[in-house]
Amino acid sequence: MLRSSKARSIAVLGAILGVALVVAAVVAAQSGPRAPVDLEAAIASEPLVKVLDLPGAEDVGARAMFVQPTSAGFLCVWDAPSAGSKARQGGCNPSDDPLGGRALSASLAYEGGLAIDGVKDARLVGLALPETADLRAIMNDGTARAITLKKLKVGSDEFQAFAYRFKRSDLKNGVGPTAIVALDVNGVEIGRQPTGIG
Repeated sequence: MLRSSKARSIAVLGAILGVALVVAAVVAAQSGPRAPVDLEAAIASEPLVKVLDLPGAEDVGARAMFVQPTSAGFLCVWDAPSAGSKARQGGCNPSDDPLGGRALSASLAYEGGLAIDGVKDARLVGLALPETADLRAIMNDGTARAITLKKLKVGSDEFQAFAYRFKRSDLKNGVGPTAIVALDVNGVEIGRQPTGIG
């Protein structure tokens, strides 16, 4: 069920930090790196690098996709209005496995209504394996939306980065994304992530 923008933003950021701290605690218990408080401090103080723009549309402001390699051993991917904004949404995975063992890792953020047709704005940011040649959002009406990919190198790791703002006309008509699908150069599906809405 969709919640209001402010409540959802607080809940999403709290969930992100909560998940990140749990992951950090597990990693610390297994291999002895830095404590979870290091990740929290890194997220708050270390620089973000802008990767892709999410231009404003209708009555919503411009945002962008940022990556944040941290000294705490995590790579974070954010959707935010600016590098200095605290109004960011996204998440973090260990730097040695930024995709969480999958072909892609995507974060969907949205503001508005109790149903898709009441959503004011919906955005997708994430990373995919470098061999991803095509990325699509599968919509609840059976159609698909092509998502542009950009090659990205973080340290020695290569990815395909993506950022996409869903059309307001789709949302108004109750059309939302159910999954994000990664395809290789032959059109073979190599990964799929449900969005949780749609």
